[in-house]
Amino acid sequence: MRTVHVIDAGNIPRPVNVVGEAITILAGGDLTKPFEMHIQEGVQGGGPPPHFHPWDEAFFVIDGQVEVTVEGQATTVSTGGYVHIPGGSIHTYKNISATAKIIGVVSDPRGGQFFAAMDQFKVPEDLPRIFEVAERYGVTFLVPESPK
Repeated sequence: MRTVHVIDAGNIPRPVNVVGEAITILAGGDLTKPFEMHIQEGVQGGGPPPHFHPWDEAFFVIDGQVEVTVEGQATTVSTGGYVHIPGGSIHTYKNISATAKIIGVVSDPRGGQFFAAMDQFKVPEDLPRIFEVAERYGVTFLVPESPK
């Protein structure tokens, strides 16, 4: 049975560190089906490589500027801006201001589960583990092939 889910300001969960991004999972898993909500904070140049997953995702920028690229089309989204990304779409984002903070909403509990499983991984040393976790949660990263 679903219940009311409230987090007061004094009880915000500890953020996880996902390759340099601090991600606070505010609503996740079966507790808040059919969506999850995260606060994602990063520094200039931060963000994931191009990837896709089966769930929809949306971002609302609450501070800074973020370049969001979906299916090859880049858009700069500033404070107060919003973008919705349909499931299966190849996408990425890059923080283009000194710092950026976004609210992320996803339509599947695997989003927060993926973030929690990625806590404290580092690039490049944890890349094999990152790819294993990504596959387990339905996330596919598109990384350039290394030159031969």
